[in-house]
Formats: sequence, C-alpha cells, structure tokens
Amino acid sequence: MNEQRMLFPTKADTPVRDARSPLYHRHDPVTSREAAEHLRRSGRLGAQQQAVLEALRECNGATHAELGAFMGVHWLTPARRLPELARAGLVKKGQPRVCRVKG
Repeated sequence: MNEQRMLFPTKADTPVRDARSPLYHRHDPVTSREAAEHLRRSGRLGAQQQAVLEALRECNGATHAELGAFMGVHWLTPARRLPELARAGLVKKGQPRVCRVKG
C-alpha cells in the first residue's frame, strides 16, 4: 500500500549506482580495481543490485546479513550493494536493531 514506486524500472543489466562513485577505494590494489570493472562490464553488478532490491521488498527492514541468508549469498554481497542503492535513492536505512543472523 505504502510502497514507493520507481519512476524508471531498473534492469538487471543496468546498474543503478551513481557513476561518479567508484566500486573500489583509491588505495586498493590493482586486482581490486580490475575485479570491480569486470563486475560492472559483465552485468553482474546490475544483477546483484536488482537481486538485493527484490530481496529487500520481500524482507522489508532486513539487515545485510539477513538479506544474504535469504538470498543464499555471502552477506558481503548485499552489504556492498545497499550503499549504492541508497545513493541512488532506492533504499534507505531503517532503525538500528539486533541482526538475527550476526547478532
């Protein structure tokens, strides 16, 4: 009922992250930069972002670890995608609470 509607649908092959925000840190090793670019070029970044969005719709208010458990992936995947989705204005942080997966 109170669900936020997106103006433009997102596709798994279209990342929603802010293009100005890199996927790696300035001082990360070259291999991290290469992996980040491969993730983007392969379309897996957009697919992961879409999967996290869909899981969050099913598990409203879940932590990244709870989302990872629900999705069957390591908790780090949603932990990395959630800030990108937040910068894009698609999700926002909820109230702090104890995680049911990590405590």
